[in-house]
Amino acid sequence: SNNNNNILPLSSSSKQPVIVVCNSNVTHSTADGGEYPIRVAQCKTAESVLLSGVGKSSLRDATLQDVNECKDQLDPIVYKRARHVVTENSRVQAAKIAFESGDWKQMGSLMNASHTSMKEDYEVSCEEIDILVELAQTHPGVYGSRLTGGGFGGCTVTLVDPNEVDNLIAHMTHKYTIATGKSCFAFQTSPQAGARSLIV
Repeated sequence: SNNNNNILPLSSSSKQPVIVVCNSNVTHSTADGGEYPIRVAQCKTAESVLLSGVGKSSLRDATLQDVNECKDQLDPIVYKRARHVVTENSRVQAAKIAFESGDWKQMGSLMNASHTSMKEDYEVSCEEIDILVELAQTHPGVYGSRLTGGGFGGCTVTLVDPNEVDNLIAHMTHKYTIATGKSCFAFQTSPQAGARSLIV
């Protein structure tokens, strides 16, 4: 298995799309563990079946074909969880290629597919997040949008043409309030260097 982390350089080109983060202001409680331990247990169950069925001990190393070969031995919900993980892994690899080649249309398609998978197979989205994603995905200049973080609320990330940022933010914040009666907060951001020591 390849468990390496690859850091991809970003250009400062004005043609490169930017990231808009939108906070749904919907929070989820992890005090009692919530749904997270359930998802972990479901994935562990899938891994046990994959180990005995196709000799793969980790979903990280499995393919969709492996999961499909074991489908009859998997509970339907566990199958969906496993399908999300292996297809998400494939999307990450495809996104790396799209990013490196500047194929933003493909990158956006992968983000959209990721959200659909998290919504339908992993089932960690919620109505408010789905509304924000749809508002973004149907707006001009947007390449793709998806939830980010643990799900069940929180934020979305959207890849958008820099010339459409202000219009997108105005559109999302206005339409979200109409659809939900709640307010959201959106802002443009860009990746930065991670935590590090500074000498001052």
